[in-house]
Amino acid sequence: MRQLVLFALIVLLSSCQQKPIESTGSIVIKPKDLIGKTIEYRYGESVYHVTIDSDSTMHWEAMAGDEKGTLENETYVIASVDDSKLFITWGEHNGIGVAQVLDFKKGIVYNHFLRGRAVSAGEGEIKILEEKQINKL
Repeated sequence: MRQLVLFALIVLLSSCQQKPIESTGSIVIKPKDLIGKTIEYRYGESVYHVTIDSDSTMHWEAMAGDEKGTLENETYVIASVDDSKLFITWGEHNGIGVAQVLDFKKGIVYNHFLRGRAVSAGEGEIKILEEKQINKL
């Protein structure tokens, strides 16, 4: 009898436990996950490939658009905003300051640019490229 009561109690308690949260298709990305990866940025007809080389260096190349063929190596700073968003900043050789929020869940980059004392904002589309897509359009 005692074993039957214990069994019933275990069944009752296990049925009261919360069910695990089902996956909602969320993405978790940390700054270190981007090292060695290339991110494609699309702003209308303009396309850029940004490759994260290390925890502080990257290079980018304009693949299409008005700046096609332009490329630079940059030093950057990056931090997590939440599980699917990263905040990245760098200063370009031509003096432009770049600050971006990369939202990998939505596939959107939110930009702020500083040219001298003029500030502008915009957004584009982003995705992490597979090895076979890098430097090809």
